[in-house]
Amino acid sequence: MAPRTPQETTATLAKTLERRTAPMQQRARDRIDSVLAATERLLATTSVDTITTSSIAAEADVPVSSIYRYFPNVFAIYKELFETLVSQIHGRIAEILENPQYTSWRERHLEVMLVLRRTLNEDPAYRPLFHLMLTTRELRIVKEHANAQIAAYLAARWEKGLDGFHGTAPLAVARMATEIFTSFETLTSGEAQSEWTDSLFAEATLALERYLSLYLEDPA
Repeated sequence: MAPRTPQETTATLAKTLERRTAPMQQRARDRIDSVLAATERLLATTSVDTITTSSIAAEADVPVSSIYRYFPNVFAIYKELFETLVSQIHGRIAEILENPQYTSWRERHLEVMLVLRRTLNEDPAYRPLFHLMLTTRELRIVKEHANAQIAAYLAARWEKGLDGFHGTAPLAVARMATEIFTSFETLTSGEAQSEWTDSLFAEATLALERYLSLYLEDPA
């Protein structure tokens, strides 16, 4: 038998995370929201190793069968929760980048970095959830997709010359900028809040600013 290609492996892993069925009624959507909220609470208060579909069901006060009706496994729940939180982060980033009150790309850059910092400070579930995206084979593709989304958004801005972009490869620059942006999450994932975290945030902020200064400029 021929070995699977990387594309086949990726497609297979992605399929294991697919929602089994879409909720058609408000009651079903409310139940899914309850499951996601329960998972977030458990991530914030307990060890990831102890979280199962059964413990999530107990926390959400729903039957385990209700979870399996929509999610094939606990990784599918993590995927949906991560995508929900990332969508909120990307929404806040878009608001900053499109807000005319910021006249300097450096101001926007700092505000964007602070969005990430506040997320880590205010949502204790985000750090362990992000760590799962890094360390779980089934979930790594989810993080990669999230990075690709924000990079595509930035590239679309820069192709129009917004933020004073000057360069020949806006998507390549956007992909690299996104990797620098998320490096802070990567380096601090799984760690408790500490002075070390503050130092890494400062370094990631500086690194991204220095990199973007090669391609962005403020209006004269």
